[in-house]
Amino acid sequence: MTQFVYVIESPADADLLDGRTEGKSLCEAFQLADIPYSYSLVTTPKTLEESLGPRLIKALSHFNQPPILHLSMHGNDEGVALTNGEFLTWANLRKLLTPLTNTMEGGLLICMSSCFGSSGCRMAMHEDTDHPFWALVGNSQTALWSDAAVAYITFYHLFFKGVSVEQCLERMRSASGDNNFMVFSGLSIKANWASFMEGSRRASMVQALRNYSSTVGTSGGLLNIGNNP
Repeated sequence: MTQFVYVIESPADADLLDGRTEGKSLCEAFQLADIPYSYSLVTTPKTLEESLGPRLIKALSHFNQPPILHLSMHGNDEGVALTNGEFLTWANLRKLLTPLTNTMEGGLLICMSSCFGSSGCRMAMHEDTDHPFWALVGNSQTALWSDAAVAYITFYHLFFKGVSVEQCLERMRSASGDNNFMVFSGLSIKANWASFMEGSRRASMVQALRNYSSTVGTSGGLLNIGNNP
């Protein structure tokens, strides 16, 4: 498997105080399994941008391989939080990741280690020409750090042995005892979203025409057009 795991971790301040860092623990497992990785601890939007800019470029140059992006953060349905308490919506995060997803031409695997991380699939819900991620793995509910750590250690251990993402997902569910881990295809989500939006626009247009026809029909405007002298 010619890839490396690029870990970006932004724990809550209380997590740092108690030494609770899922990303760090994961990296220790990577060392044992001989899985290539790079780690960045970010606490603010500025350091997050640094990790996705110069530090990522340096890691890419070092490994000369495409990355798998692992984000270890607190989150909810709407996005993720950084250590300093600032919140990033999925739309904000997508903007930060767009240079990477475009460079990889839709080949980026994202692993969201956060509560409701599967909601990150919203980052593929757009109609512009930017490439979506290839796949996103995340939990659809709240997740314990202990379950997330076991789940992702299992996922990466198998993935770097050449096991498919779908099979890795089943194994990580079994190992962690949490069946809420899910995987999403970026291309499928983007295509479905474009189809949904097109259907919504057509429905809105039809309804607007019906409303207009109803209005002019009541006023007699169009019905009497042939009776004008």
